[in-house]
Amino acid sequence: MLTPKILHLSAAGIAIVLGGLGSGVGQGIAGLGTLEAMGRQPMVSNHIIRTMILGLALIESGVILALVITLMLLFGKADGLTMAAGLSELGMGLAIGLSALAVSVASSLAVKQACVSIARQPFFAQKIITLMIISQSIIGAPVIFSFIIAMLIRTQIKPDISIIHGIKYLAAGFTIGFGSIGPSVGQAILSKASCMAAGLNKKSFGKLLTFSLLSQAVIQTTLVFALVVSITIIFKPIKAITDPIIGLVSFFPPGIAISLGSLGTAIALGYAASKSCKPIALDSENYPLYLRTSLLAQAFIESAAIYALIIALVLMTRKL
Repeated sequence: MLTPKILHLSAAGIAIVLGGLGSGVGQGIAGLGTLEAMGRQPMVSNHIIRTMILGLALIESGVILALVITLMLLFGKADGLTMAAGLSELGMGLAIGLSALAVSVASSLAVKQACVSIARQPFFAQKIITLMIISQSIIGAPVIFSFIIAMLIRTQIKPDISIIHGIKYLAAGFTIGFGSIGPSVGQAILSKASCMAAGLNKKSFGKLLTFSLLSQAVIQTTLVFALVVSITIIFKPIKAITDPIIGLVSFFPPGIAISLGSLGTAIALGYAASKSCKPIALDSENYPLYLRTSLLAQAFIESAAIYALIIALVLMTRKL
């Protein structure tokens, strides 16, 4: 039988299990890239190992935030919990767990490719490391946003909240958690391509960095859309809703709409941008042409997420 205590413990378990899974897989991928790079160029093993250590530290950040939420849940009061509070805490666990899983695995691709690029261009190691760290920092934004949502949900948990409130906060956590997957994957695709291109031509670093930052910002907007919908769900007033089924129909469809819209759009944006990295590295004289063409394509692709956001906000205003 589903009880508030089971929900409470499940929330803590989901947060740390998903976060730990992402960190473990991500660090394994980064370690594999390190070994491949050292096998290719043993003479620069010091640079490669330093890159790996920095990358692993950033990959670890996701599971650290998941651990913080898990400890907050475990050391919170489990006795006297209501079903509403249990559902709310489950939303916290989903928010931080899903995002930590996605971010950690996505971040590892940048580390793996950076190590391989350093093996190819050892005298350009510092700039490749800089590009990797910047890329990983941007990729890590979803887990920060999810942590904020989890903390917002925690501040809303009170003894007298209704089951509808619990469903609402569960939907908010699901929205930001699932909405983090697409942007993480899209940014990973772009980061891998940019780190690879940096190893092809050291003179193209400045152009690659500028292009990557602009494209990452475009991909990041899909995450911002999910954040907006998640916050809107948290603070949406509950008027005459008393039926849990009506609550499910009211709060989950907007989250599903923006999450799926962000998923497809962000991956498409990352793929489209990644195809410009190699040409920029090998033909930097035509950089303005590649930049304009890529940003134009990204603008059209971005419209899909905007449409999903509009539908999500319309669903939020519908009365059932």
